[in-house]
Amino acid sequence: MPRVYAVLGLLTVALLNLGGAGAHSKHSYQTIEEDNYSWKEAEGYQECQEFSNDPGYNEFLMNSDAQDSDGSSPNDLGNNPDDQGNFRKNPKPKPLEEICGPYECPMFQKVESSGCGFEERIILRANWTVTDIDLKSPNGYREAYFRLHGYRSGAMNDRGLEMDMAVPVVKKWWMDEDGNTLAATMSFYIPADVQSNPPASTDEQLRVEQWDDATIYIRAYGGDRHDPEHLKQFELLKTALAKQNLTPYPYMKMTAGFTRPGYGRQRREVILVDNADMV
Repeated sequence: MPRVYAVLGLLTVALLNLGGAGAHSKHSYQTIEEDNYSWKEAEGYQECQEFSNDPGYNEFLMNSDAQDSDGSSPNDLGNNPDDQGNFRKNPKPKPLEEICGPYECPMFQKVESSGCGFEERIILRANWTVTDIDLKSPNGYREAYFRLHGYRSGAMNDRGLEMDMAVPVVKKWWMDEDGNTLAATMSFYIPADVQSNPPASTDEQLRVEQWDDATIYIRAYGGDRHDPEHLKQFELLKTALAKQNLTPYPYMKMTAGFTRPGYGRQRREVILVDNADMV
């Protein structure tokens, strides 16, 4: 089976230096007051100067009617000039350390990089619950989510075991050489207390998979789940990696959602997997 991050972490999940057992109790981040963290602290990496100046990255600010899901404007949610005086497109993402305390996150190691515009992590081997997304169904994503929820709640596992919610919710898409989507999956991270012996699924459309260690590259943003910004973020991520001569796997992309859509400050991540971990 390919070595896949499989969220972040994105499924985001993912996904901080949570090295070792015990999940979120082991991470190295310190709590930062929500109103005081910088863009670098929020995103987890230093942004590239040229990205901040990209008109396409900032066009959202030109819409004076733009509002976040809570009714406030982007600037009200921290979309102020960064350290270089440049504006960012959407609200600052919620920092991981404010998420992976109340909720359990996957185990990973952060890799220090001299590059800009992305964070590199090694996501550690773990079990995930996975289901295929019916891309032909108008409710395919919703149906996939509720199958995963059924497993987590105990309704669709052979022990009737209810598990705590872990984050992120990870989506993966596989593409052909022309970028056309061939298939997609949605996944939940299985909590640490049942990682070594997860219950079996009783739904034929849902399975437990073990994902091996993998190097992943991420960009974080604070938009809503329906915001098409992730398409722009994938472009920026590829550009940032090319600047460092890093090669991601070209036939799969991922997203990780760490926060409940539409409720308070958001964190979403776009993710690419290192090519060496997919061969």
